[in-house]
Amino acid sequence: MPKILYIQPIHPAGMEYLAAKPGYTVEVAPDTDKETLKKCIVDADAIITRLTVVDAELMGCARHLKAACKHGVGVDNIDTDYCKAHGIAVVTTGDANSSTVAEHAMLAIGALYKRIVWLDGRMRQGDWGARDRSGGQDLRGKTLGLVGYGRIGSCLAKMAGHGFDMDVLVYDPYASKEKVEAAGWTYCPDLDEMLPQVDVLSLHVPLTNSTRGIIGEKQLAEMKQGAMVVNFSRGGVVREDALANALKAGHIAGAALDVFEEEPPKADNPLFAMENVLLSPHCATFTEDSRRRMSMRLATELEALLK
Repeated sequence: MPKILYIQPIHPAGMEYLAAKPGYTVEVAPDTDKETLKKCIVDADAIITRLTVVDAELMGCARHLKAACKHGVGVDNIDTDYCKAHGIAVVTTGDANSSTVAEHAMLAIGALYKRIVWLDGRMRQGDWGARDRSGGQDLRGKTLGLVGYGRIGSCLAKMAGHGFDMDVLVYDPYASKEKVEAAGWTYCPDLDEMLPQVDVLSLHVPLTNSTRGIIGEKQLAEMKQGAMVVNFSRGGVVREDALANALKAGHIAGAALDVFEEEPPKADNPLFAMENVLLSPHCATFTEDSRRRMSMRLATELEALLK
C-alpha cells in the first residue's frame, strides 16, 4: 500500500487523484523541520518537495523509498547521487510549467522596457508628467540573449522572436547549433562573445557547479551600456552583489529577478531599494493553470512508477 509524503501541500488536483486510488495513502508533513520529516519518511514510498532539501540523511531514514519528486524542474535540492546509488527514481514536473515561466519572463522584459511599474507608481502619486520622463523603449529590434535553450529557454525564444520581432542569440553548450539555427535563432558557442551583443540577457539553466556564478562582475562588464538582466532560473547563477553594483553604476539599466542566492532574501538586500528592478518571490511557475498541471504530472508519473 503506497504512502506518498508531501512535505508541503501543492495544488489539490494531484493530491486528490492519488488519495482516491485504492490502497494509496497521501500524507502531508505537519511541518518542514528535518526531525519531523525523518519520522514521516520512514514508511514512505515517495516524497514530494518544493524547495525543502531532500538529502541523504533524510532519505536514509526511509525503509523503502522508491521516488524523490520535485514540484518543479530543478533538482538542486535533492541528493541525486544518493538516489542513483540506492535505486530511487527522481521525478520532476517536466515541461508542465515551461510556457508559464517563459510567459512570466517575457512579460517582465516588457515591463522593464516600457517601465510599466514605474509609470504606475507615478500615476498613483498624481504625476501625469511622468509620461514625458519614462524613457520607455520598444522590444522590436532589440536583441535577446538566452543562457540556456531547454524547455523554458526555447519557449521564450519563440515568444520574443515571433511575438515581438526580437533578434535571439543562444548560448547553451548542450544545445546543437543545427537545432538552434533551424528554429531561426543565432547560435553563440561562447558566452563572452554573446554578452556584448545583447540588449537583454535571460537565464534559463539549472544550478550546477558549471553554472554557479556564471554571470558575475566580469560578465556584466562585458555587456553593453544600458542592457537588462532577467533571471528566472536559480539565484546562484547570478552574483547578486555584482548585479547590484552594476545597477548602481548605471551600466546595467534594469533587472527582473524571480530567484535569489538566499531564499527568502534578507530585508536589507540592496536590490529591494532599486526602482529599476522587478522582484517576485520564486513564483514564476505558480499560476493556477500551471500548479494544476504540475500537481497532476507528479501524480500520474508516480502512479505509473509505483505500478
